[in-house]
Amino acid sequence: MNRPHRLPAVLAIVAVLAAAWVVDSRVERPSTEVAADVQTPMGGRPGARSSAWFCTGATAETDGAANGTVVVANAGSRRLNGRATVVPSEGEPRQVDLSVAPSGRTTLRLTDVVAAPYASALVELDGGEAVVELSATGPLGDSATACASSASTSWYFAEGVTTRDALEVISLFNPFPEDAVVDLVFFTEEGEVTPQALTGLSVQGRGMHAINVGEHVQRRVQVSAQISARAGRLVASRLQTFDGTDTRKGMAVTLGAASPGDLWYFPEGFLGEGLTERFQLFNPGREEARTAVELALEQGQAEPIILTVPGESRVTLVANDEARIPKGVAHAVTVRATNGVPVVVERTIDATSPANRTGLAITTGARVAAARWVVAAGQADDTTEEWLVLQNPGNRPVRVSVTLLDDGVAVVPPGLGAIEVAPRSRRGIRLNDSVRRGPTSLLVVGDTPIVVERDAYKGRTLGTVMSLAIPLRD
Repeated sequence: MNRPHRLPAVLAIVAVLAAAWVVDSRVERPSTEVAADVQTPMGGRPGARSSAWFCTGATAETDGAANGTVVVANAGSRRLNGRATVVPSEGEPRQVDLSVAPSGRTTLRLTDVVAAPYASALVELDGGEAVVELSATGPLGDSATACASSASTSWYFAEGVTTRDALEVISLFNPFPEDAVVDLVFFTEEGEVTPQALTGLSVQGRGMHAINVGEHVQRRVQVSAQISARAGRLVASRLQTFDGTDTRKGMAVTLGAASPGDLWYFPEGFLGEGLTERFQLFNPGREEARTAVELALEQGQAEPIILTVPGESRVTLVANDEARIPKGVAHAVTVRATNGVPVVVERTIDATSPANRTGLAITTGARVAAARWVVAAGQADDTTEEWLVLQNPGNRPVRVSVTLLDDGVAVVPPGLGAIEVAPRSRRGIRLNDSVRRGPTSLLVVGDTPIVVERDAYKGRTLGTVMSLAIPLRD
């Protein structure tokens, strides 16, 4: 008697169930795994024996445009010791010892160590669970950005302006002994620009190089940049300022993206009088990229905005011009590449009167969702209004707790121990309602992966600081 051949059918059922589990895991529990080529800033695991961070893009001189402060936050349970090597654009590097208490923070002002037009810093610690941010302040406002936790052979910037009222400076930091050789290519509204002086540019070992982009690409509204190393690895950040000659005024320091990607998260968004929100989508490849800009409104729903980005070019989405994004309703944005061609995405916020804040913020999107995030820099006091914005990209509720890293003591402020964020939505938390103090570092933990942004606004003076928190590896 012939028996039915059941094995192929069983294998088919198993395959279907496995595929369904994979889809479910992607939707319900956003992955914290990071591909090797992403190289997004991430804090080390609890058992890590050492960690290194690379900060660049700030100034270090009297009346500098963006004088930098390195902020180290330790979310772990033991004291971390190490050193910072500050590398000026002119002069010799100098070293400073560092020690960070458990559940604590420490800061290092670059101007206390060196005096130079620009400066970078290498921070080396004897353990993980710490993150490092670069905070900057100047006459045109304040800014903050993550430092890099790894160097790369490539860096990308979607945003960039060199008009008469603007200054764009790209800082290249080589923390290694060997020289690096790099090529810089710019993509503008007039086409590709490859300056001869920036082709085969040498960045000496344990040194840095600051490039005034306007000297090579003059009077351009759109200046996206691609940096490729022929030899060596390095870290790149951008300083962008507007002096108020036209309508824009402010300053922003932003770490570049080490690679294009298929997914970019932006937890905060709000349109109102005096607030202009733009998304810059840069496609450094030669093939056309198709993207979906997905919106999570705090009230109501909106269809995704579909954008095509031609190869080696940039497309700007002005959120204020989109009828489907309502004014006065907070929103989160997820930009997804839908045809396998990755892009680089940055968000630009201009705040002017009559908004309750003024200044400029340029933010590269988050690449991953994670269960634990750390905010190193920030303050919530009478001079600064600070917000924590939580984005839940999954379709299950997330419960989140916020811990203040208070000089060696981990404290959960009132009302921040069990915050629920609905599926595929965002939630803004005004920290001043629970935390009334100067410098604050925070540990944010979700029971499933989330995305975390920290924003700080100075109501009386220029100062719009918007940056992603830094995830910790599980």
